[in-house]
Amino acid sequence: MIFTVIFLIFNLINPESLLDQYKQTAGKNISALLGEGELKLLEKNSGHEYYIFNSENSNKGAIVIFSSAKGRIEYFDYMVIVNSSFEIINIKILKYRSEYGYEISNKGWLKQFYGKPSTHFEYRKNIDALSGATFSAPSLVNDVNSILDYLKIFTE
Repeated sequence: MIFTVIFLIFNLINPESLLDQYKQTAGKNISALLGEGELKLLEKNSGHEYYIFNSENSNKGAIVIFSSAKGRIEYFDYMVIVNSSFEIINIKILKYRSEYGYEISNKGWLKQFYGKPSTHFEYRKNIDALSGATFSAPSLVNDVNSILDYLKIFTE
């Protein structure tokens, strides 16, 4: 709890973007999926950072979102990549701070989100429950839904 308060105060004093914090890790992931290109900030909204990705070599455009969600006690940072059809093509847990719940970074579990346009995700319905991530998994599902809902409104 104390770490979370310190982390939040630090971020208010030093508002470095999540992209700045995870540029190397995120950059490798984005390049592997989309090729070389650049990210341009679209908007910061409710703790989410939205970037448009413009590819240098092809017409692959995407939106890259950096966000934080709350596990049982601590927040974790992650990145979502969404294509022009609003299908999630990748989710990457960038930093997980808690001792428990790290299972949400399992690639097999995260694949449940991929390639489903206009889907509202529901934990234990169309997203399987995950042992060991009782708080983190539903938190991630809810945060991803809020991102997708915002993107739909933002692009209308």
